Amino acid sequence: MLTAAELELFDQQGFLVVPDVLDDDDLDPVVDEYAAALGDAGAEMFRRGEVSSTYADLPFADRYIALLSENPDIFYYLGISLPLDYQGLPPHLVRAHAGPAFFGLLANPKLLDVVESVLGPEISTNPVQQTRLKPPQHLLTGAVATYSNVGATTWHQDFGAVMDEAADTDMITVWVAMMDTTEEMGCLQVLPGSHRDHELTLHCPGRSNPAENYIPQALLERHGVDPMPVPVSRGSLVLLTKFTEHGALPNTSDRLRWSFDLRYQKSGQPTGRPAFPSFVLRSSHRPVATADDYRKGWWDARERVLSGRVDGALYEQDRWLRNRDNPVCA
Repeated sequence: MLTAAELELFDQQGFLVVPDVLDDDDLDPVVDEYAAALGDAGAEMFRRGEVSSTYADLPFADRYIALLSENPDIFYYLGISLPLDYQGLPPHLVRAHAGPAFFGLLANPKLLDVVESVLGPEISTNPVQQTRLKPPQHLLTGAVATYSNVGATTWHQDFGAVMDEAADTDMITVWVAMMDTTEEMGCLQVLPGSHRDHELTLHCPGRSNPAENYIPQALLERHGVDPMPVPVSRGSLVLLTKFTEHGALPNTSDRLRWSFDLRYQKSGQPTGRPAFPSFVLRSSHRPVATADDYRKGWWDARERVLSGRVDGALYEQDRWLRNRDNPVCA
């Protein structure tokens, strides 16, 4: 559990580094599961004629980079939430990785103890979660270089990714370092205290990809503080409020950078993404989800999305586009 001093610091600055929470026993099963998933994805893409090789002789990081350089669609096989802009995708790319090892990470008691310190004992997942697999920036070309899950992550607030129904939802992001992450490798950067207004900052639609929305520099400067890089070691966590303005530096190293954005909320509150599933992970009176529940929940959501059985929009589609003519976005 977090100490009173740590909770006060989190309240003051809007983020908190919690070092060395997870160890090899917690993370290695996820690495192994992802290696197997990458192997299956490479083989499937090779059968479809979408890559020239499976690169089976390469270690995970090199294999991922090689496949990504040939076909950026490889990322869809490893993401942990369904893609929002699914209508332009073939059905086999509308998917979410929901393996038992990843669920074990999401529901890890050490991690949930930290979350409980902030949210209390009734904890559910929020479905807006991300895998960040970031190759060296100099290897990226074309549109994929602008994707926040692959290239540098734009300045944003996590509340911006959910609908207004979640305005009063108690929610935090837990950024999990799957490896030592330095400034050179593209660690997180935050604006301390930027959460204190408890409101959504104006975001602009992305220049080359409208979905890659961002907070313009002029608004970042209003806080009067410099961005703070947050390098961390493997197994460490960075906690963020839903209003904390943050991004990530480009990966200027020669290595792959890997992290997860895991998001949790108080059970029973709106998720802000009602078409996607939420799962109870800790409770004194609600049934707690299993790995099978997690896999089936995401599979059922995929079927609903593809069959058109979703009422309303998946997200606030015009939230950023309405700002495209704002002078601050020029």
